[in-house]
Amino acid sequence: MATQFKEYSQGRVIVRQGDVGDAFYVIEKGCVDIFIREKSETHPVATLKAGDVFGEKALLSSDSDVRTATCVASGRNREVKCVVLTKEDFVRMLGDLEIVLWAAAKSHTSIDRSTPCRHS
Repeated sequence: MATQFKEYSQGRVIVRQGDVGDAFYVIEKGCVDIFIREKSETHPVATLKAGDVFGEKALLSSDSDVRTATCVASGRNREVKCVVLTKEDFVRMLGDLEIVLWAAAKSHTSIDRSTPCRHS
């Protein structure tokens, strides 16, 4: 449960644009190339490195949201290692974030903003 570690060999697709997103990734080791397909062409848009993240939208949105990019392990001649948190485990630990954000936004609109902050 919760997080797991996964390794990907160079050239392996980690997530594919158009697939349903179900996990969030933190790169622990290696590099990940990001590609976006527009019409019939695929373009490189970024290279992520250790400490960078991708797939966060999968935790923040509904089950029907799809990946907006393809992420490929580049590794620069070594494997890529990621910490992976699935949406199912995220919801189990923290609850459905969509509901939390909706409730926060709703309560946020009822806050009295007329009183200025006081600094000591």
